[in-house]
Amino acid sequence: MSTISAGDAQSLLNHFKKRQIEDPMFFYTIQVDQENYMTNFFWRDRRSRVDYDCFGDVVVFDTTYCTNQYNLIYAPFVGVNHHWQNIIFGCAFLLDETTTFFK
Repeated sequence: MSTISAGDAQSLLNHFKKRQIEDPMFFYTIQVDQENYMTNFFWRDRRSRVDYDCFGDVVVFDTTYCTNQYNLIYAPFVGVNHHWQNIIFGCAFLLDETTTFFK
């Protein structure tokens, strides 16, 4: 199991906080393990929230396994708009594909 280095984790947290100041509808959540290491994180911005409100009748959740330096699983929440274009409702990176991490 890979852990996110302290500098990268802090950079991500700083980025999320900055985005939240710029956009009050920006939402993020971060889960940490017992040793306070970042394990999962999810975010969505204003556009994603508006798109979800308009087109969230069907949501596709798919995981692409370990495509980044930390071997975290990319998990986008995707829908389709009225032009049949894919739209992203939110994104997550997960440490594992077990039920515990999906919750």
